[in-house]
Amino acid sequence: MTSLEPSLVAERLIRGRRAVRAYRPDPVPDTVLTAIFDLATAAPSNGNTQPWSVDVVSAGARERLGEALVQAAEEGKLTPDFPVRPYEGAAAERCAEAAAVKYEALGVARGDRAGRRRAFLAGLRFYGAPHVALLSVPMDADERMTADLGIYAQTLMLAMTAHGVASCPQGVLGLYADAVRSVLGPSTEKLLFGISFGYPAPGAVAAMPHVPRAPLGETTRFHR
Repeated sequence: MTSLEPSLVAERLIRGRRAVRAYRPDPVPDTVLTAIFDLATAAPSNGNTQPWSVDVVSAGARERLGEALVQAAEEGKLTPDFPVRPYEGAAAERCAEAAAVKYEALGVARGDRAGRRRAFLAGLRFYGAPHVALLSVPMDADERMTADLGIYAQTLMLAMTAHGVASCPQGVLGLYADAVRSVLGPSTEKLLFGISFGYPAPGAVAAMPHVPRAPLGETTRFHR
């Protein structure tokens, strides 16, 4: 077997990651879980503050959490720890484009409200993934700490990919913080989002195409 150049390994790892929305029910072994989350602690943070706090939910607790999230959604009980504002401009356009790609991959036709609702509730049940990681920061966290949490999350998902574990970051899980606490118990931290993960169902990775990215020149400026 020919070994790949380090740069190609990195490119395959980064570009090969997908937001997967179909999983096998079998859990990730504890030894692999430990290896993944230990590797993610290598993520950088401002001043080495390491402000992230992670709850990994599996088995019965995962089932109870999914039911609590669905119930909160059905009752319209939104309880985000962070302000939620609608996107505008280019961000809104990219979000709409990503949603179109997602629903097409899930087989939900444009205008199919019932289908979109089913897909939404499936997300609150973690798309069948056997695990979900809930990511939080201290109650007094500032913008730098939330940025650090994002860096940690990307590191975590790449660690998962390296171990053959699929993932799906879900901002929606952060909209129901009280439902999460009703299952996991009181917390002095602020929940931002969650990552569902596990081994992908057959064909699930190929079924989720890459969401288009903005051209490099649209987001990046080089100064000399």
